[in-house]
Amino acid sequence: MTASTSSTPEPAHRPARPGAYPDGRTPLADAVLAVARRDIATFHALPLSHGRSIRDSHMRETYEALFGAAQLAADVSYSGTMLDSFFRPRGPLREAQRLAARSFGADATFFLSAGTSTANRVALTAMTRPGSRVLADRSCHQSVHFALNSLGVSVAYAPMQRCCEDCPRTYADLPRLLEMFRAAAVEGRPYDTVVLSAVSYDGVRYDLPTVLAELAAVHPGVAVLVDEAWGAAHRFHPRLRPLTALHAVETLRAADPRFTMNVAVTHSAHKSMSALRQGSYLHLIGDGEARERTAQALFQHHTTSPSWPVLASLDLARLQAETEGEALLGRSLGLARTLRVELATDPRLSAYRPLGPDGHLTDPAQLVSDDPTRVLVDISALGITAADFRRMLFDEYALYVARESGDAVLFHIHIGVDEATLLRLLDALRTIQRTYRSASEALAAGTSEHFIIAYPPGIPITVPGEKLCERTLSQIDTLRSSGCEIYTLRNPTVSAGALAAQAAATGALPVPAGHLAAPPPTSERLAGAAAAVSAAGTTAATVSAAAATAVATAVATS
Repeated sequence: MTASTSSTPEPAHRPARPGAYPDGRTPLADAVLAVARRDIATFHALPLSHGRSIRDSHMRETYEALFGAAQLAADVSYSGTMLDSFFRPRGPLREAQRLAARSFGADATFFLSAGTSTANRVALTAMTRPGSRVLADRSCHQSVHFALNSLGVSVAYAPMQRCCEDCPRTYADLPRLLEMFRAAAVEGRPYDTVVLSAVSYDGVRYDLPTVLAELAAVHPGVAVLVDEAWGAAHRFHPRLRPLTALHAVETLRAADPRFTMNVAVTHSAHKSMSALRQGSYLHLIGDGEARERTAQALFQHHTTSPSWPVLASLDLARLQAETEGEALLGRSLGLARTLRVELATDPRLSAYRPLGPDGHLTDPAQLVSDDPTRVLVDISALGITAADFRRMLFDEYALYVARESGDAVLFHIHIGVDEATLLRLLDALRTIQRTYRSASEALAAGTSEHFIIAYPPGIPITVPGEKLCERTLSQIDTLRSSGCEIYTLRNPTVSAGALAAQAAATGALPVPAGHLAAPPPTSERLAGAAAAVSAAGTTAATVSAAAATAVATAVATS
């Protein structure tokens, strides 16, 4: 073998269990903190370090408000013996990586500050050669597909399947993947590499002990990349640990010392642990050649200007997970369970329907199960789109939900969600239901007791007493799709028949202010509703001044 262009991490001596090193050491974080505390002037790069380039700038206040003096001091460009070399670590970075490998149960661990997309590319570059055969999980992250497309390998994709008609989640058809793997081995053309996406964005977990055992039994020389981006923290709780990749390998090794399969596992630490954005671990199980190839691939693909604060946060996140992870994840599991129970039992939350983990991914033959820290919720009964629901939570309640799937949204109960945060969410959900549930009920076939108004132009589609037929409902859907907002106003103390009779006798349609629905939260929606009724006054239906004033309490659906 030719001389290495980069050094590999020192092989770790794996602990008997996670969290077995409560000595509180964070060597890399301590080293970065030490240089941050020194008033070092640099003639190299990063003028912003220690805030030097903005000391007399009119933008200094904004910089410091965003990043803080400590962050500016810690963001340094030192390398080599002054701190450590990223590609040839000899000091605190090497020690931090060694501690992480011991904690996670890997032979070696690399820290990356460029995200797991880069970690996946590094791993695949190291594990494949031009012309080799790769079997990939079709549900893998785009970074896997892009990397495979550029490596000159032959790729076959295992198909995906949907959970069920009631649940929009998709995942790899693992029984079919294993069939393809066995068939290739029988034909004498085994796959050299298999790629799995073990913990999905939507909360699907793979039965990695079974899958990895089957792969090893059929073709022991296969290399496996497990993209476990969303499951880094799972290692540190006994309920979640058994399905993790590195624990599965530990179990297989304990059962058969001849286990020699090379396995790479990538973790987006910032998704489930207390690491800064783009902090990622790349763990390896395998021989020295695999580690050397990975180190060289890291040199090819990672930025030569790594973020030392991000790397230091990986060191801190590892120690927190060792010492506090089980308690924090236990809280997350309890809060997720509370959310599901509240949605299922509180009548003030009856518009929300949790999808899984109760009754969906329960067939062990599919080799998948639910991630209990994720709660997928159907909101279709509200009568608003999932996109508008997400936007409302963010704009009006300062709550962010990243994922929508059809009429469902996904709540990730990670270790940063505490009891107070969950109470905020539940209060917001109750308020939204009070506001929007009646609007959804108004848009049902039958005799309407509502004004239903599209804005623009602000002309009623129906008035109280008219029937809502399928054609009218289709028209409402078309208007909504074209960007119109749909408003509903109801007088619950007067029947639709009485309103219709009154309209026929007087030509007016009174809408008393005291009987309108609860107000939506934003001033923009109030203004839009007022404009809608104002415009409606130009039609044959006369809307009273009281109604125009009271429209501030109209229910809006979009």
